[in-house]
Amino acid sequence: MIRKAKLEDIHAIYKLEMNVLKQSLGESFLLSELELNPFSVYYVVENNKEIIGYLGLRVIDNNAEMLNFVIKKEHQNEGYGTKLLDNAILENNLQEISLEVRKSNKQARRFYEKRGFLKSHIRENYYENEDGIVYIWRK
Repeated sequence: MIRKAKLEDIHAIYKLEMNVLKQSLGESFLLSELELNPFSVYYVVENNKEIIGYLGLRVIDNNAEMLNFVIKKEHQNEGYGTKLLDNAILENNLQEISLEVRKSNKQARRFYEKRGFLKSHIRENYYENEDGIVYIWRK
């Protein structure tokens, strides 16, 4: 089930980030995004009432910047990521999405490229000691 994230989901999102990414945007960041930022749109995907993934966007008009996109490791390659992304595009009538991904994250890069995202440019040392690749998707 895909739905918009609620304040009570913040701790589960934080735990998911720590489990999969080994780092987090932080619970206070997530709280301010959900409570205070009018451009933030966050979705979660549940399986058996457990949050197994989430997608965070900042949407202005029909354009979005993707902040984070995480699917629990044991549920990757099961179609949840595609459904979550497709839902966000449809619900927000998105025409363009931009994002950064670690150069070393080949699995995520393959996912984005398969979904039609194109490499735009490199942001050197975007992730402390690692370059980020900027991807753009256009409808």
